[in-house]
Amino acid sequence: MILCKTAETMVRTLRDQSVHLLAFDPPYYGILDEAWDHQWNDVYEYAEWLKELIESYYPKLTPDGSVVFFGAIGSHGIRPLFETMRLLEAPREPGVDSLYFARNLVTWAKRKAYGKEYDYLFCREEIAWYSVSRTRDQVRFNIPLTNIKRGYAGWDARYPAKSEYKRVSNVWMDIPELFRPERKGEKPVKLMRRVVETHSHPGDLVVDCFAGLGTTGIACKETGRVFLGCDRNPGVVERGNQRIDAATVV
Repeated sequence: MILCKTAETMVRTLRDQSVHLLAFDPPYYGILDEAWDHQWNDVYEYAEWLKELIESYYPKLTPDGSVVFFGAIGSHGIRPLFETMRLLEAPREPGVDSLYFARNLVTWAKRKAYGKEYDYLFCREEIAWYSVSRTRDQVRFNIPLTNIKRGYAGWDARYPAKSEYKRVSNVWMDIPELFRPERKGEKPVKLMRRVVETHSHPGDLVVDCFAGLGTTGIACKETGRVFLGCDRNPGVVERGNQRIDAATVV
């Protein structure tokens, strides 16, 4: 279900340690031609806002929970995602570590590229993964696999491969973007299914505080997760809930 609330409002309605995965696609800071992507005076104000928002959800996450969010690398001197990550990972005060632990940074490689004659084609988007726990074996993580068979049992006979299929790396090249999205910035269901299935278990509560048209909710319904999202646009909320209601368990 998507509620007509802001991300800042919804966090106050959640029980402590009830959310297994916070997965969301926030405004990117000046990337899209939409008013909601131009609300901040500079990239530092944007990063501070996003950092404080993510930290406000910390008490709501389970001890083995994660935060997965999308971001833009930007351009020279304006790095929205990297500035946000710097703030998230900085000590809160001398001798007091950050709330979250940085796990990985995934690059989603797109097929549609934007290019200039004097530069490389640009066809990437970033996905940051943070966990509550600093211990790697106390984090919800289900190994994602590609549909490509490895063709061998493993490099070392003592440690045979656990699957005949190759594992997914932190560069995702097998999920194309939407070429005719209903809304700017909309993500494909297959992309959010990978995030949801990797970082949560069936029956877990997954929250998307920028739910938009409900793509994360569809991924949750298809895979047996419990979903709660929010968006401040009533029309978008209505359409998102319609899409989730129409989805079926795969």
